[in-house]
Amino acid sequence: MEQKELVNQLRADGVTKGLCQLYQLKLKGSRDIEALVKLFIKGIDFCVKNDYPTLEFMRQNFKGKAEPYGGFVDDEVIKENLPNAVLNGECKALLKYTGYSVSRLFVRHTSQAAVNVEDFANVTIDVFDNTHLYLAVAGTNAKVFVNVYGDAQVECNGSGIQVVNKKRETY
Repeated sequence: MEQKELVNQLRADGVTKGLCQLYQLKLKGSRDIEALVKLFIKGIDFCVKNDYPTLEFMRQNFKGKAEPYGGFVDDEVIKENLPNAVLNGECKALLKYTGYSVSRLFVRHTSQAAVNVEDFANVTIDVFDNTHLYLAVAGTNAKVFVNVYGDAQVECNGSGIQVVNKKRETY
């Protein structure tokens, strides 16, 4: 799909799901993949709540293109200090946060993530659907905040971890 056509399709699909005027205006022209992934992460609450774009749409149009910008679809991800990112589909991730890194991670669909945090790192993780998060924190200075939605499972080891079960499917 051509870039301008992709943006037009995203806008049309978003409008049918109630996308606000501001984001409708941002989805004009031929925005590149980086800009689209940044919009996705910034508007993640709407995207998760409305299954927008669908996983199949992401597989067809973003897989293999969005990874450098934090949008992963059915990928194996091994990264250190990965900035804000979304794991969609059936991702398998091994992530490590060290030093003074700060990040936000969203784990969706049936993805699995093992996250190790140490030093003074500060990570917020939102887990959704049928995902599984293995979280280990080394030392006493790192901080991790986990929001659990749907049937997501979280296993924790270490201190500085706060887990909140939201008792609902999405935001």
